Amino acid sequence: MSAATDRRPRRVAGIYRPPVNAARMPPPRPGPLAQLVRTANTVRAQVERGVLRDEGLTWTTYDVLVLVCARRAVETRTAAAEVGIAKATLTNALVSLVDRGLVRRDLQEDDRRRVVLRPTQAGMDLARRVQGPVEAEQARLFGEPGMPSGDSLARVLRSLATRSRQDGATDEPDSTR
Repeated sequence: MSAATDRRPRRVAGIYRPPVNAARMPPPRPGPLAQLVRTANTVRAQVERGVLRDEGLTWTTYDVLVLVCARRAVETRTAAAEVGIAKATLTNALVSLVDRGLVRRDLQEDDRRRVVLRPTQAGMDLARRVQGPVEAEQARLFGEPGMPSGDSLARVLRSLATRSRQDGATDEPDSTR
């Protein structure tokens, strides 16, 4: 084998030197999932800055408050799963909501180990007051020409989330061990 036909990378003084005429790999580019997550983070931050901050809410506390107000009574583990957050994150959000008198924690009647979340009147009032500006911001974001309607986008995202949950359920390890 001659030096001209040798395709192995050369090592000179312990330094890797790739072949001169080697085809370069294109740099990695973010895929649609990365773009979706980035966009969601950007929109979330915009709504937090533009609407929720004035009311002392984060997106997570707003999401939990709206869920509790819509359901009127919801267990903590159900709330965490519905909102898509860890139970520890829910606990942190509830500290803020309970301290402000927006949500109350009650023990479940038949199983005193479980906690049920219920909205207070102040929580219901705040959720109603903030809902209008949040919906106005949503309308502004989706009102641009060429944008899908909020409902059709929500339908696609729900479908994606459902598929992801179903795929994730099959990947879990066997619980019989």
